Amino acid sequence: MFPLVAGTFRRFYLTVHPNKTDTGRTMGMTLARILTAIVAAASALLVAPISNAAPEPDRWVLESVAVPNDVWDQTNWAWDPEYPIIPHPRHDGDNQKWYISDDGTIRNVQYNGWCATSVGGKLAGRPCDGSDSQRWDGTSYDGYYSWLFELRGTDDCVTHNGTYKELILTSCNPGRFDQRWIIHKA
Repeated sequence: MFPLVAGTFRRFYLTVHPNKTDTGRTMGMTLARILTAIVAAASALLVAPISNAAPEPDRWVLESVAVPNDVWDQTNWAWDPEYPIIPHPRHDGDNQKWYISDDGTIRNVQYNGWCATSVGGKLAGRPCDGSDSQRWDGTSYDGYYSWLFELRGTDDCVTHNGTYKELILTSCNPGRFDQRWIIHKA
């Protein structure tokens, strides 16, 4: 890359200043301009890939309709199951923010490689692997105000089981407020 730039520079200098033979101030100023241009071009090349990066996906908070201000909270607790997802009063930490993907996975922001996973009828954070226990279908029965999250291929929905207790899966029933969740942009 630099030999091409240098060769281009020489042609540019010779074309613009064909009769300049002194190596004094004019040559030094021209060299300084060229070096500045090279540094600017190199900087632009280094920055360009960053500006073309894919935008970060939206982050979401999932709030209970039954207990306002209780949101999905990915814990780091070593309970049974380990690392349960619980309804917890909202504090806006990254462990309460989620990426909801088109493939049906719900991935935690703080624990980036963890997805909401059905483990023995409860929700827990597990490494995302795309398994059936990590695929969720959201359905709204009230004009997109609140949502039920059903484990794909089952009739089991995420259910509020009490503040600070793990979220559980029970038979889906749109009339149950403890199964309805409001999705807020974080």
